[in-house]
Amino acid sequence: MNEQGQSLVAVRADELAWNEVDDQIVVLDTATSTYHAVSGAGVTLWPLLVEGTTRADLLVRLTDTFDVPADRAEADLEAFLDSCAPLLRTT
Repeated sequence: MNEQGQSLVAVRADELAWNEVDDQIVVLDTATSTYHAVSGAGVTLWPLLVEGTTRADLLVRLTDTFDVPADRAEADLEAFLDSCAPLLRTT
C-alpha cells in the first residue's frame, strides 16, 4: 500500500519479459510460457504498472491522455485490469 492507504498494482516483473513491438507491448509469462499482447490505451498504462501504481493514478493517466469522461475511463480501466489479471500483483 502507498502512503494514502491505497493498494498498489504492478506487473509480476520477476516472471514476465516484455518488449514494445509496433503499437503494442508483447509480454511473455515465463512461468507459463504464455504470450500476451497489450495494445491501445494499455500501452500508455504499462509503464506505470511496471513501476507499481494505484488505480487512481492509472485513472488520472487515462483521463489526462485521452478525451474520455472519468466514468468511462474507470469502466475501461477495470476491464483492462481484469484482462491483465494473470500478469499483475496487488500489494
